[in-house]
Amino acid sequence: MAGRPGMRSYAALGPLLLLGCIPAAVPPLPIAAEPLSPMLTRPADYRLVWSDEFDTGDQPDPQRWTYETHRNRQGWYNGEAQYYSRNRSRNIRLEGGRLIIEAHAERLNRTDYPDWGGQEFTSGRLVTRGRQSWRTGFFELRARLPCGRGTWPAIWLLPERETGRWHGGEIDIAEHVGSEPGAVHHSVQTPDRNFRAANHPNGVTQLPDACDTFHRYQLHWTEEWVRIGVDDRIGLSVRVSDLGIRFATPMYLILNLAIGGHWGGAQGIDAAALPARLEVDYVRVYQKDPE
Repeated sequence: MAGRPGMRSYAALGPLLLLGCIPAAVPPLPIAAEPLSPMLTRPADYRLVWSDEFDTGDQPDPQRWTYETHRNRQGWYNGEAQYYSRNRSRNIRLEGGRLIIEAHAERLNRTDYPDWGGQEFTSGRLVTRGRQSWRTGFFELRARLPCGRGTWPAIWLLPERETGRWHGGEIDIAEHVGSEPGAVHHSVQTPDRNFRAANHPNGVTQLPDACDTFHRYQLHWTEEWVRIGVDDRIGLSVRVSDLGIRFATPMYLILNLAIGGHWGGAQGIDAAALPARLEVDYVRVYQKDPE
């Protein structure tokens, strides 16, 4: 998840193959030579290896998830405006068989929240880091996204062991900024191809009802390809060999709802649109059966 001003120029209707907007100084990513099916479906020889149906208890399972809060005092990346809470059901809870990550317009205090950095918004960020990570697989999350100017939900992956920004890569399954309702962004980032260089592979799937209806957000990551899409339709497909790194490090999953930021808050924050929630019905990870 990274601030991406200018990604609006990549939007297109329906399923698509987009391989970035490349400055002349950077060689463009080659388009796949093989015929590419628009369908993104789980292969028959993949089996379920990890899941969370969010149907037990009222808080996320600590054996599967941890709260990420380490930047609260100094402020979060990308100029984001939220405080991420820990064990606070107002922001993160299980309800009706779903995970709820809910953002509010509110100020806290350092007496009750010593790591509070003066933010005027609260929200939540969950990660599987230290609990579970994967290298390749088919990932599917059924979710409903929030709308409202200034909201910035994200479903993404980072390397379990990172030695520098993007050295192990980043996979953004879905990002949605409230100022562009219905535009779900997908991207892959590496040291050589990232949003700062404006040359990273990225795509947009238009979902006019993304904030009203649950959709299945999917990633199929193999040794050769990274393919991302929604409801079995491909929104981005890129060859791993074109990315400059091998994506060899296992990655952990991140679910968060940011407020504001250089991209999410490019048109300001509508505090009246809060509370807003990211709802996740399930997370399922499949991997190929060993031969």
